[in-house]
Amino acid sequence: MPQLDTYTFFSQVFWLIIIFASFYILILNNVLPNIARVLKLRRKQITAGEGSVISEEHKAVMDATSGVLEASLKDSTTFLSTVRNSSSEWLTASLNEANEKTLLELNKTYLKNIGELKGQSFLINDIIKQK
Repeated sequence: MPQLDTYTFFSQVFWLIIIFASFYILILNNVLPNIARVLKLRRKQITAGEGSVISEEHKAVMDATSGVLEASLKDSTTFLSTVRNSSSEWLTASLNEANEKTLLELNKTYLKNIGELKGQSFLINDIIKQK
């Protein structure tokens, strides 16, 4: 198996260490100071009595979020009612068209055949009663 080849094993470990170390240094020097700075700022704002600023910011974010959710709910409700109405109209039109074109002729043929069968059975019953 190539990953267990002893000739390339040292180079794989070497590059793993180099990449891991560079990634670690990058995180340590760039990302962690930014996160620490933000956390310190938040902690200072809360302890300095500026909790009202954070609560106002929280309220503004919540108001914006609820506004967006209400608008999207209204839009989706309108869209769904439009789809329901148009599909209901399409279904009614399709049923009427099917009844007028296909089923009307089938119903006429069905009633004609039922009438003929009833007439035949009536005639047969009359003939049997006469004998």
